[in-house]
Amino acid sequence: MKKTINNISQLSNEEKRKKLRRIEIKTRKLSNQIFSGSYHSAFKGRGISFSEVREYQYGDDVRTIDWNVTARNIKPYVKVF
Repeated sequence: MKKTINNISQLSNEEKRKKLRRIEIKTRKLSNQIFSGSYHSAFKGRGISFSEVREYQYGDDVRTIDWNVTARNIKPYVKVF
């Protein structure tokens, strides 16, 4: 007769360890599958770190404007990657 999770208080310590180990193995396997590259990241954009911030010059890509610095200094600034 198989014991259910509802009767956990009636299990011996050894049986509890076995059940816990089985759950741990299953969840570890599932978590490894999730992070195996078969998912798409929620973070979009460049994977590059930027080196500095400089004033906007005509012809710069408007997507590189750093809006936080621009708001503080009134003039537009861009991030240099």
